This record gives sequence, C-alpha cells and structure tokens, in this order.
Amino acid sequence: MPYFDAASSAPLHPIARQALLAALDEGWADPARLYREGRRARRLLDAARETTAELVGCRPDELVFTSSGTRAVHDGIAGALAGRRRTGRHLVVSAVEHSAV
Repeated sequence: MPYFDAASSAPLHPIARQALLAALDEGWADPARLYREGRRARRLLDAARETTAELVGCRPDELVFTSSGTRAVHDGIAGALAGRRRTGRHLVVSAVEHSAV
C-alpha cells in the first residue's frame, strides 16, 4: 500500500501544495452532493483518483483515499479479514506492530 505523505516530517512538495490549494479553492464541497459545487468536487476527486491510480498501476476503482494512515491500516485489515472470512474470524498481531494495528 503506497503511503503518499512524509508522516508530517517534511513540508509539502510545491506541486502537492499547489494541488491542495486548488482543491481547497475549487473542490471544497461534498462530492456526494448533486449541486454545482458538489459535482465540481466529484470531478476533481475522480481526476485525482485516475491520476494516482495510473501512477501506482491500478484501476481507479481499486484506489481509496483515506483521511489518515490509521484509517488506511484499519481499512486494509478489515479488507484482509473480509477476504479470508472462510478461514476464521481471528487476527493475530505481535507486540511490535504499529499501534494503529
């Protein structure tokens, strides 16, 4: 799973900063809504998903943006468990795993 930030240990790349500011200016609305600003936000989100999917070599529908690394870990674990539900309902982790696990 690619991790596209520096865990708050480095400033944003200038291109990433420019994209973030554009998204804040133009894509601030809820992309699930049907009003004009929502549709614009949906187009921006879909374009970002398509570009990112192409960069990492997957289909856009296989890519999920999350609000944090913790959320990404939780979603990944939930997906792995759902995919293996026939083999059992238990997840075993060690003491050295990240606290999000």
